[in-house]
Amino acid sequence: MELSEAALVARARRAYERGRLQAALWWAAPLALLVAWTASWCRYPALAVACGAALVLLTVAFRWRGQGWARAVWPGLAAGLPPLVLPFLMREASQVCVGEVCCSLCLVGCVGGGALAGVLVGRRAASLGEGRGAFLAAAGTLALLTGAPACAFAGVIGLAGLLLGFAGGTAPVMIARAPA
Repeated sequence: MELSEAALVARARRAYERGRLQAALWWAAPLALLVAWTASWCRYPALAVACGAALVLLTVAFRWRGQGWARAVWPGLAAGLPPLVLPFLMREASQVCVGEVCCSLCLVGCVGGGALAGVLVGRRAASLGEGRGAFLAAAGTLALLTGAPACAFAGVIGLAGLLLGFAGGTAPVMIARAPA
């Protein structure tokens, strides 16, 4: 029994998409180690697992989708390392006081790491012509999800610091490199 041309095209398309999905799953598999590591020391292990699950699922979705979304995965994950590592290293440190205002050094790491991640993602996004928005959304989301477990040490304010630092790092770079 011979298949029609339409059936052959549909079969080829399914095989192509299945292959792209398998490649994306292999690409995201090492992130399971990152999720396990963050869950082992995060103050809120459920948050680490939730962020990690979202990180893995979005990595698979972005790699499977391709184009600007897939190009954003590696830069997004790499940009997420500063907000993950800085607060992790500073979590046991005491407070920093400037005048009468004191805050946890971990919080400073969240804001600083978020700002560095924002600059890294913003510089890369600003250098792109087409697909800048998709890249910025994908890489930014991955960077924030990567850094969130470490910033949870400072509580909700740590997560807010991460987000504000990221926005503060991204915005100036995007504005400075905006096309005239």
